[in-house]
Amino acid sequence: MFHTEILEMSFTEITQELMLALCALLFWTAPGTGRKSGFEFLAAGFFACLLTRELDGLFDPISHSAWLWPFLAIAAVAIGNAVSAKHRQQTVQALGAFMRTPTFAALATGFAVLIFSRIFGMGSFWHQVMGDSYQRLAKTTAEEGVELLAYGIWLCASFEYWVKCRLAESWSPQTATS
Repeated sequence: MFHTEILEMSFTEITQELMLALCALLFWTAPGTGRKSGFEFLAAGFFACLLTRELDGLFDPISHSAWLWPFLAIAAVAIGNAVSAKHRQQTVQALGAFMRTPTFAALATGFAVLIFSRIFGMGSFWHQVMGDSYQRLAKTTAEEGVELLAYGIWLCASFEYWVKCRLAESWSPQTATS
């Protein structure tokens, strides 16, 4: 199962999938009494969609791009909850507040690293760099390693968000003055 080649069942791929699942779970279960807003639905849905895409190897035996249907269902539920009349105002306020935090900066950095991973992993680039010595394993190792870095940044940021929510939940004016 954990061979040196970076395939669908490699240590790297499984680690990436676990990281994305944890990111989704941390946003979905973010503590707070009555504070579950559309923002948590959006963030958890975003990571769940990425996880679904990352699990394309499981869906491929069904048909090529079979991951698209659960991806669209998750996205529809997350976006639907976020823009529903019940959550719309909270979503906008929570998203605005979140965008002013260092945690958002970390998520944005992870997103930039992921985009870099996609560009850096383009086969045409590696064919030009390596010429006749092109080895797909070298390209895939570099691409998946940078992708793993992006997911690691996201996992740290997701955990930070969860902890901050936990601390905000336990904070009260009485404990602040003690």
